[in-house]
Amino acid sequence: MNNRTELSNRITQLVESLPLFPTDIDRLLSAAVKPSTDGAELMRLIESDPKLRDELLNLSRSYFGKDRDFQTIADAVRDVGIQPLVQLIGISYARHVIQDEFASLKYLNEYVDHSEEVSVGCRILAEIMDMPRDECEVYALAGLIHDVGRLAILVASDKTGSHVLGTLWDKMATIVQEEKAALGTNHCEVGSQICRKWKLLPDIQEGVLRHHTPLVDGDFSFQGGIIFVSHFVSASDPSGEIISTVLPDELFEKLNLSRADFNRATQIYRNRLRIDKL
Repeated sequence: MNNRTELSNRITQLVESLPLFPTDIDRLLSAAVKPSTDGAELMRLIESDPKLRDELLNLSRSYFGKDRDFQTIADAVRDVGIQPLVQLIGISYARHVIQDEFASLKYLNEYVDHSEEVSVGCRILAEIMDMPRDECEVYALAGLIHDVGRLAILVASDKTGSHVLGTLWDKMATIVQEEKAALGTNHCEVGSQICRKWKLLPDIQEGVLRHHTPLVDGDFSFQGGIIFVSHFVSASDPSGEIISTVLPDELFEKLNLSRADFNRATQIYRNRLRIDKL
């Protein structure tokens, strides 16, 4: 067995060994991922489990801000929608698993910081595109999990002392091909497999899978495009060189975004960052 095959097998085994969520969370996510399940059924599952209901209510208050002091789950659903709440508790448990299972990574904090930056960028882009509130929040949650595959590859490769991040801007579109050649897979494929194992929404799985390759030979992934562009919303690029080089006009056209929309998104991001630091 050659080194590439051996490493690919270790990555697969690591993904398979990741723990599932508690039974009540898994049951809720399993229902949410089925196209035939409506919001009323999800609400019945939540309301029938007082522990799950209270946990989700507290989590939604924390995540969406204490200024939205929801009194009931129904209040939260009216404000943000049912799917973001379900995905929120899934992502919350995913982050606990990540902290435990990938604790050996010396620079795990880099993953956390980067994920939060991309999450903010996703929400801003979705808002500028006038998406419904629930879709905005699902994309923001996708941003929080988009690079989980990178962690699995580092641990399986026994590179726990390596920096979690490190993709150069000019490598954003080619890094996955380089990983594929070296490993037989790439961090986007691995991340999507993990999201599927944890029963996160297909839109989140797709966004994670295509967040480096939203546009390939005419094949376009809207979900991947949002996460890809969000990387640059949070980037420091005063000269505009990165943007003009890496983000083609075709991608903006497919997303129905203008360069002015993008510039507005970066300004909103900087303003929010400034407010958070006050």
